[in-house]
Amino acid sequence: MKKLVIVFSVLTVSLSCKKESGSQGENFTDNVNKVANSIIDDSSQLTFFDKSENPIEHKFENFPTGSVLPKGWILNMMKQDLEKGMVGALEHLYPGIKSDDLYNSARRGGMEDIPEMGDLVLTGAAWEKSIMWWNAETIGNWWDGFIRHAFLTQNDRAIKQSREIVLNLMNSQDEDGYIGIYKPNLRYQHEGSNGELWAQTTAFRSMLAYYEFTNDAKVLKSVERAMQLTMKKYGEEGKNPFHLKNAFGGVTHGLMLTDVCETLHRITKNQAYQDYATYLYKAFSTYSINRSFNDLRYPYLKEKDSLFEGHGVHTYEHIRTMVNAYFNTGYPELENAYNNMLSKLEPCLLTSGAGHADEWILKLKADPSHTASEYCSMLELRNSYGSLIQKTGDVAFADAAEKLTFNAMLGARNKEGTAITYSKFDNAYVIDGKHHKDGHSKNEPRYKYSPTHSEPAVCCVPNYGRNLSYFLDQMWMKHKDGVAALMFGPSQLNTKINGASIRITQETNYPFSDEVTFKISTDRPVEFTFFLRKPNWSSEIDSNLEFTNQHQGYLAIRKEWRNGDSFTIQFKNDVMIHKASNEESFVQRGPLVYAFPIEHSEEVVKTYDIEGFKDYHCFPKNQDHLDLKLIDNPQFELKKGATTDNIYTSELELSANFRNSKTNKKEKINLIPMGKTVLRRVTFPQK
Repeated sequence: MKKLVIVFSVLTVSLSCKKESGSQGENFTDNVNKVANSIIDDSSQLTFFDKSENPIEHKFENFPTGSVLPKGWILNMMKQDLEKGMVGALEHLYPGIKSDDLYNSARRGGMEDIPEMGDLVLTGAAWEKSIMWWNAETIGNWWDGFIRHAFLTQNDRAIKQSREIVLNLMNSQDEDGYIGIYKPNLRYQHEGSNGELWAQTTAFRSMLAYYEFTNDAKVLKSVERAMQLTMKKYGEEGKNPFHLKNAFGGVTHGLMLTDVCETLHRITKNQAYQDYATYLYKAFSTYSINRSFNDLRYPYLKEKDSLFEGHGVHTYEHIRTMVNAYFNTGYPELENAYNNMLSKLEPCLLTSGAGHADEWILKLKADPSHTASEYCSMLELRNSYGSLIQKTGDVAFADAAEKLTFNAMLGARNKEGTAITYSKFDNAYVIDGKHHKDGHSKNEPRYKYSPTHSEPAVCCVPNYGRNLSYFLDQMWMKHKDGVAALMFGPSQLNTKINGASIRITQETNYPFSDEVTFKISTDRPVEFTFFLRKPNWSSEIDSNLEFTNQHQGYLAIRKEWRNGDSFTIQFKNDVMIHKASNEESFVQRGPLVYAFPIEHSEEVVKTYDIEGFKDYHCFPKNQDHLDLKLIDNPQFELKKGATTDNIYTSELELSANFRNSKTNKKEKINLIPMGKTVLRRVTFPQK
C-alpha cells in the first residue's frame, strides 16, 4: 500500500493513537484551515459588475513568448540550470513527475488514486484531501519552466522532450474537449476542495508557451477546445467554481486560469477570454470560503487600512487577476480596490524587494530579520509586477521587478544551480531547519537548501524554472508606436515592425554593470519609436544618442532605424542608504541591494542518487556580523574587477568604514550584491 493511504487508514481506525507529526511544520498546519462556519454570499456588494464596461487601454502589449532570447549571464545561468541544475534534474530527483501521469492514465477519481508522495508525511487533517491535485502544480509548473528553458537555450534534447510532454497532454483530451486531472465522476462536480481549474492553468500555460515557440496550430486548437468546455461548465450559465463547502488552496489557485485567458486573448483577440477572466474574478469575490486564501476578494479590498493576512502565493498571484478585471471594465469600484491593494502591498515589502510570506502573511509587516519570503511568493509577485507594468506603464513596477529578481530571487539560489531555499530571510544569519525567535526554536523544514523540498511541497523548485524564463517576456514590450525596453539585461528581441524584421540586442552585464549597448539589425530601414525606461534610482542616463522626449519615466526617440545602428547608455547610480522596516539601514546602488557575506560551513542532511545534489544546512563560522554598525555619512567606494558572463565570478563590491560595536573601532568592510550571497546581513544599525 502507498504510504499516504496507510496514514489515513490508521487515523480512521484508531483516533486514540498518538497523532503523527506532519512534514509541513506548525506554521503551515496552524493556518491552512480557516474555513468559514457558514458561507456568506456577497453578491450584494458586486452589483456594479452589471454596469456597462469602460475598458482602460493598456500601455504596452506583451510580445509572443520566445520573442526575447537570453544572452550573456542570463543565458549561461539558464543553460546551467537545464543541463546541470534543478530545472533539468527535477524529474529524476522527484520521481513523481515521471511516474504520475495524472492528466492521462492516472486521473483522480478519489483518495485511492493519490500516488506515493515521496517525503510528504500526512496526518489525516481535513486539508489533506487537497493532496489529490498537488502533483498537478508540481508537474505543470515544472513543464512550463522546462519547456521555456528548452527553447530559449536551444537544447535539442529538451525540445524533443517538450514535444512529448505536450503530445501526451493533447492525446489525453476527451471527445468533449476536457483536459484535466479528474475522472468523469468528479470533474466539474466538486462540492469541496479541488484543483480543477488550477491543474488546467498549469497545463495550459505550458501548452501555450510551446505553441508560441513552435506555431503548432494543433496545440492552440487543443487548448481552445478545453477552455470552451470549462467556460461552459464553470461560467455564467454553469456552476460557480468558488461556491463550495470548503477549499484549501487549489480552488483559489484556480483563479489563475485568468493567466491563460489573457494569453489566449493576446493570441486570438477573442474578447470572450477576457470576459471570462472578469467573470472569474467576480465569482471568486462572491463567496468567502477559507480566509487563508482570498485576500484579493473585492469585499476585502474595500477596506484600505486592513493588512493582508492570507497565503502569500495566493495574495501575490491574485493581484494579476484583480488588476486585469479592473482594466477590462474600468469600474470605479475596482479602481478603488486597485488603489487599496497597492496600499496593502507596501507594508509587505522587504529590503530585497520580495513580499514577505513564510507561507502566510498573517497581518505582519515586513521585517528583514523576522519575516521570511517563500520562493513561490517571490515569483508570483514579480510576475504580477510584470503584468502591472504592461497595463499601467508605471516605471515603478519595472523597478520593483528588477529589484526583486536581482536580489531576493537570485539570492535564494546556490551558485551551482543545484538547490534553492524554500523560504529565506533577508538577514539570513543561519539556515538550519529551525525557526528562531525570542530565544526559542522550532522545526521548520523550509529553512534549508534543497533541489526538491519534498518534505513540505515540491512547489518552489518547479517555480524556480519560471523565473528568468518569464523575466525575459517582461523585459521588452510592444507599444503602438514602437518598442519599449522596460527592464535591462543581456537579451535579444526578435520581432516585426511595420513589416520589417528587426532584431535588437542588449549587450550588457547589467545589473552588474551600468552600461548597456543596443544594437539594431533590420532587413530594411524602418521608422518607429524606441522607448527606454529611466529607473527611479538613476539620477541620470548618459547616451551617445540624443533622446528627443522624456515623459513619465521614459526616454524616447522616433527615427528611421537602419541595419547596424547602435547606441550606448550609461546609468548614473549613486549609493543610497535607505531605512528598513526594522529601523536599521540598508545599502542600495541601482537595482542591487548590498549585503555583508557571512562565512559559513555546510552540513548535508540528505543526499540523492544523482551526484551533486543534496539538501544541506548552513552555519556561520563566527558572529562578527552582529557587531557591525553603519557610521554617519559613510563614504562607499565602488570596486569593480573582472566582468564575466557568470555573476558569481564578476567582481563588484562596495567598501566603506563600519564601526565594530564590540571594539568601538572603525573597520573597512566590503559588501557584495545580495543575489550572490548564502548567509548574509543586509540591514545595519546606524549611528
